[in-house]
Parts: sequence; structure tokens; C-alpha cells
Amino acid sequence: MKKIIVLLCMLTILACKKNEAEKDEPGLMDAVEGINNLSKAGDALEDFEKKQEELKTMKPVSNEILKNVLTESLGDLKRTHFSAGDTSMMGLTSAEATYGDDSEKNIKLSVFDGAGETGSSILALTVMALSMNRESIDDTKTKKVEVINGVRCLTEDDTNPESLNSSITFLYNDRFQIGINGAKISLEELKSYLKKIDLSKLD
Repeated sequence: MKKIIVLLCMLTILACKKNEAEKDEPGLMDAVEGINNLSKAGDALEDFEKKQEELKTMKPVSNEILKNVLTESLGDLKRTHFSAGDTSMMGLTSAEATYGDDSEKNIKLSVFDGAGETGSSILALTVMALSMNRESIDDTKTKKVEVINGVRCLTEDDTNPESLNSSITFLYNDRFQIGINGAKISLEELKSYLKKIDLSKLD
């Protein structure tokens, strides 16, 4: 499983490098960084294998528990939408809620349960992504892996006033993938809402 995922990752990186080569010659440091990240991804997946086998045997949490996590309010924002179990036919369990106010500002919070055969495989991809040290800047959009409140997270931050948005993705208890996306919300403000999320019901 690990070898397949790492191979797919390598093919993706090679494809990206080929596209970049049309614009700029790739530097030696870029190549070294890419190899280091692949090595870290492979090590992370190897460490995750035991947990993945455990997740395969677990039963996903109920929609009721997910609904209790996605509370009726998040700070000063009220929940305006909730859905759960839409992917149950695929053997996956997830839920999401949208929070907003009278302005254009809104937050989408999602919880994905990595229990089961399919869920644990999808979670492995996130484990791999979180293991890498990477940062990319494209005009006003920055993507990187950073530590927030002691937890490694994938973050995106678009500071363009016309399309201001941000996102944070991380793992909880090596089982649940948590995603929080903000529209008309900066990454720093989104981090403040992250502190208001109570995930203890997933313990």
C-alpha cells in the first residue's frame, strides 16, 4: 500500500516538474527537497501502517455523534446547514456544517472518519501530505504545512480581497480528518475559530 501511494506521489511530482521546466529550469535544491519529502512521506506511511490495520477493523461513529461535534454555533456564527452520511454507500462516514452571519463571512467545518477499509486508505494520503515540509506561493495564495496549537496542519491562505479565503486540515486522534474552510476570513482569523471547536466527543 505504502509503495503504491509513494509511487503515485512521485509520478505527480515528476509531472509537475515537467510543467515547471517549461517556465524555469528546476534547481538542485528543489530536487533535493522533493526527494527528502518523498522519504518523509514513506516513513510516515510506514509508521501509520499499524494504525491503519486497526482502523480497518473499527466501526465508523454514528451520525448523531458527528452532529454533536458540529454544534449549533461556532463562536459568533450560527449553523445554517448540516449534512451527514452522504458517502455511507461507499463505506465512508463524514459530516459537514456551515456557519455564518449576516455578512458574507462563513465557515464550513467537516469531519471525516477514517474507520474502515476505504476510510483508512484515504486517511493515509493525508498522513503522507502532513509529513512533508512544503510551502508554495502563487500570487496571493499560500499553501504550506505548519504547526498550529502543537498539531501539524495543511493550510491555505488567499489574501486577495476579492477572493479572501482560507483553510486548515489536520488529523485528530490519528483517525478523524478535520477540515475548516473560511470564506471572507483570513487564515489568522480562522485559527481563532479553530480554538472554539470541541472534538472531545470523538474520543
